[in-house]
Amino acid sequence: MRKNSLQPHPAGASGSSRRPGCSRWWGVILLCGLLGFSACGELRPHPAAFDPQVYTPIAYHDLLAPGPTGLQAGQKVRVQAYFWQYLDYDPAMVRNYLTLLRYPIRWYQLKWFATYGTADLTGYFDLAAVTPEQADRYKLKRLDPVMLYGELARLGPGLYLQVFHIEPIAED
Repeated sequence: MRKNSLQPHPAGASGSSRRPGCSRWWGVILLCGLLGFSACGELRPHPAAFDPQVYTPIAYHDLLAPGPTGLQAGQKVRVQAYFWQYLDYDPAMVRNYLTLLRYPIRWYQLKWFATYGTADLTGYFDLAAVTPEQADRYKLKRLDPVMLYGELARLGPGLYLQVFHIEPIAED
């Protein structure tokens, strides 16, 4: 005998072709895809020759908030700053490790450093990077006034400054 079809069915036995949890997996896949896309960074090739005239001068405070000031990825900029230190920590850890998927060999070779906008230690910025070879060549000391020449590159939803050249600035 058949039971009345109006009685409740046990979970998953409703005759539906959808499996419970299937939509959950699609949600997880979508979330991972969005996180992965937003975390992708970019490594720009170093220019063959250095020409300071191609770098647009910007104010240091523009570097701290590149979005509202109209700065974009791919823009070559020069900015005056005070070197603080090379970083022992990763300033954008989640974004950087997700970026390893795109640039598995070169990305971890960047040496991140922090700067300030003034000698009074205002305007901390820790999303500037050089290669280890550049770090060895420039031998910067804490609070050295410098002119940074580089290109803004994408790092997740924000930007970082990939530095190509550093000039010391003589203080008066």
